[in-house]
Amino acid sequence: MKAPVSHLKDPDLQKAPQALMRASEKARQLAEQTGTAFVVRKSAATDKRK
Repeated sequence: MKAPVSHLKDPDLQKAPQALMRASEKARQLAEQTGTAFVVRKSAATDKRK
């Protein structure tokens, strides 16, 4: 079992999940503004959203 990121010693790595969520939200907003498809990939499944 993997330890949660909150147990990591490096403070930058502890904040990585929040940074990825912010980047994802900004990418969604940009895709919506430009009419570009937003592709979400979880495991092997791909979901295109427009």
